[in-house]
Amino acid sequence: MNWRIPYTIILVIAWIAIGYLYIDYSLDSPNRSEEIYITIPEKSSVKKVGEILVQNKIINKDWFFAYYIKLKGISIKAGDYSIKPNETLDDVLKKLVEGKDEGVKVTIAEGSNVMDIANKLKEKGLDSEGFLKALENRQPKYAFEKQISDDSRRYFRLEGYLFPTTYFFHPKEKPEKIVDEMLKQFDMKIKKYEGSIKGKSIHGQPLTLEQVVTIASLVEREAKRKEEFKKISGVIYNRLNKPNDPNFKKLQLDASRNFAQKMESQFRKGLARYYDTYIQTGLPPGPIASPGERALEAAVNPEVHQYYYYVVKGDGSGFHFFSSTFAEHRRYIQMSNQNQKKRASSS
Repeated sequence: MNWRIPYTIILVIAWIAIGYLYIDYSLDSPNRSEEIYITIPEKSSVKKVGEILVQNKIINKDWFFAYYIKLKGISIKAGDYSIKPNETLDDVLKKLVEGKDEGVKVTIAEGSNVMDIANKLKEKGLDSEGFLKALENRQPKYAFEKQISDDSRRYFRLEGYLFPTTYFFHPKEKPEKIVDEMLKQFDMKIKKYEGSIKGKSIHGQPLTLEQVVTIASLVEREAKRKEEFKKISGVIYNRLNKPNDPNFKKLQLDASRNFAQKMESQFRKGLARYYDTYIQTGLPPGPIASPGERALEAAVNPEVHQYYYYVVKGDGSGFHFFSSTFAEHRRYIQMSNQNQKKRASSS
C-alpha cells in the first residue's frame, strides 16, 4: 500500500504544475507586434479591467486576474495608457497602479471657436477632419442638443456648445467620442443654470438656451477682463430689451463681425452678413465661440444697470468705459483714442 503515497504526491505535484502553467498562460500576453492603447474608465471594477485586458490581447484569460490583483494588494487607476509589444502583465500593472495617464492632453481655451478647436486637435496629432465631420453628422444625445435649432445661417450648428476645458484623449481617439466628451462637459455645466434660464426673458419673450449661449459667447469674446463679464452682459441685455429704439436695436459688436470674417476666409459660405451686428438687428444666428462657465454665469445673471455703450479704455488695462448716452460714449471714444496714442508714442 505504500506505493500509493508517492503516487499521490506525484499526482498533486502534477496538478499544481498544470494549474501553475494554466494560470501562467491565462495571465500571459498573446503575441503583439504593435503598440496599443487602452482606456480604463472611472470606477471600473477589477472584472471590467480584466475584460479590457483580454479584449486588447494583453492577457489570454481574465478568470484568474481578479485573484492575482487581490494577491498583489494593488489598486488600479483610471486613465489612458500605451502598452508596448514587449511589456509583461507586471509592466502593465505598474503603469495602471501608478496612474501615469498617457492620453493626449488637449486644452481648449475659453472663447475658442470650432476651427480653433479643430486646429488644436490637429496640433496634438488627433483627427481634426474627422472631428469636423463628426460635428456635421452628430445626432442629438443630450437634452440640450434638442433645443438647438437647425439654422442655415450658421457655420456650425454646435458652435458654442463644445465646452472649453482640459481633456485627455486616446492618441487614436474616434472623432465622435471627442465631440461627445466636449458636449457632455457642456451638458454638466449648463444644468445648474436651467432653472434660472426658465425664469428670465428678453423684451417679454422667454429666454432660450440658444440666446444664453450666444450672449455668453459674445461676452467671452468682447470682454478683456473677467471682472467686466456681467457688466458687458448687462449692456447686451439692455439693448436687446429695446428692439424698437433706433439707437439700440443693433448690438454693434466687433466680436461677431470678426468671427464671421475669420470663418469666411476659410469657408466662403457667404454668411458673414448675418453675423454683422452693425447692420443686423438683435443677436447673431448663434454663438460665435465656446464660452466658459464664468461667461455662462454672466449671460444668465447679467449686471443690472443703465449702460448701453462701452469702449475699451485704450490704456492697456483691458477695461472699458461704460456710458448711458451716446454723447457720453463719444467723449469716451475720444479718451480711448488719446490713451492709445499715448501708449503708441511711449513704446
